[in-house]
Amino acid sequence: MVWGIDFFKQVNERYGHQAGDKVLKVVAQVLQKNLRETDFVARFGGEEFVSLMPETTLGGGYKVVEKIRGIIEKLEFHYRGDNVKVTISCGISLFVENDTPDSAFSRADKALYQAKEQGCNRCIIAQVDSH
Repeated sequence: MVWGIDFFKQVNERYGHQAGDKVLKVVAQVLQKNLRETDFVARFGGEEFVSLMPETTLGGGYKVVEKIRGIIEKLEFHYRGDNVKVTISCGISLFVENDTPDSAFSRADKALYQAKEQGCNRCIIAQVDSH
């Protein structure tokens, strides 16, 4: 999965980088708390995270990412008295035969881009080319 905090640049611009840092920490904690011990999560770039869920079906992974997306959407996040709305989008891909880490990541990243294009606060499953 590739996760991206929606409108993160606006959080930094409106509330400052300390607020942005707090958002990153809270999102990282939610991801870590709601993934299994065998899963992997890491920050990847500015407001993006990558997670791996070994031995997981696409349906099982989708249930988890939707749960996490919903938790983040409902967070009561306040910074210096202001209510800061935080949502997250996600692109999901399975590893398929002959995949490399780069090809799987590229599909998930493309799905994240589609989620953002479709209005954010959603998770999109990557399409695997069948040729």
